[in-house]
Amino acid sequence: MTAALTVADLAVHYPVRHGPPVRAVDGVSFTIAPGETLGLVGESGCGKSTVSKSVVGLQAPTRGSVVVDGVEIVGADRRTLRQARARMQMVFQDPATSLDPRMTIGAAVGEPLLVRGLARGQALRDRVAGLLAEVGLRPEHATRYPHQFSGGQRQRIVIARALALRPALLVCDEPVSALDVSVRAQILNLLVELQRGLGMATLFVSHDLAVVRHVCDRVAVMYLGRLAELAPRDALFAAPRHPYTRALLLAVPEPDPAAQRAKPRVPLAGEIPSPANPPPGCRFHTRCPMARAPCREQEPAWRQVGESMVACHFAEEVNSPGVDKPGC
Repeated sequence: MTAALTVADLAVHYPVRHGPPVRAVDGVSFTIAPGETLGLVGESGCGKSTVSKSVVGLQAPTRGSVVVDGVEIVGADRRTLRQARARMQMVFQDPATSLDPRMTIGAAVGEPLLVRGLARGQALRDRVAGLLAEVGLRPEHATRYPHQFSGGQRQRIVIARALALRPALLVCDEPVSALDVSVRAQILNLLVELQRGLGMATLFVSHDLAVVRHVCDRVAVMYLGRLAELAPRDALFAAPRHPYTRALLLAVPEPDPAAQRAKPRVPLAGEIPSPANPPPGCRFHTRCPMARAPCREQEPAWRQVGESMVACHFAEEVNSPGVDKPGC
């Protein structure tokens, strides 16, 4: 089966007038199969959003390849990119800024169909009504404006617009982080239902591990512009193979106070290094409690350990007793 998305050795470097370039993304590779949801997680500034923008062609990469539904978009001419964009759509973080306040909801949702010449007149209105119904809104909402809706309703409208062309790939960049907790579950359940019903591949960018666990099939963990680990969801949450992944999971608070007190604490010393001057060897070694001499000198290979692909010299020891004690 052909992958819906293939990203190979993707790098995005931002030039700086005085100094080395900022390596926001520095050699990221992954694939997403049709109907699969891949979660991309990591701390703020690790490069998640830059990856998502590069995938949909909003950010030109420094190097690498991005193939969406069989079409290479890196270096593609304008006509090819325009055709490819019909097969990929993006849902942004803030629905309030994703919608033109001067356009009715019907005009916003129907614009992709109108621009592509797929529907006009009554046919367009019928398609818009159907799209609004798919996301739980009523046909009469088409005549209203964005300010007349709540945050959750606006995100439903953005999702309806993204689905108008029936894309092969949907990229969601923190789609619920700007919403109230009370409506997050509704939007997430809607995304899961639509993704399964339409068979879309989805790249789901988030820093919320609980959200990722709910909606994703596989999870990729980024640190300082590179992937640290990529694994099936259940395998990653049950037995992470990278010390950074383990630290992220242990940082998630438990609702039970006794369980929270029983969780081991993983000390991550210092701050995230600058992406303009990443450390040699393993990029995580400056904060890793397991760091040893090879970590400071040699870049770890991307290799299979159990069900995970991981970049760590000592991945087999991550879940061993005493792993939280600093290395030599």
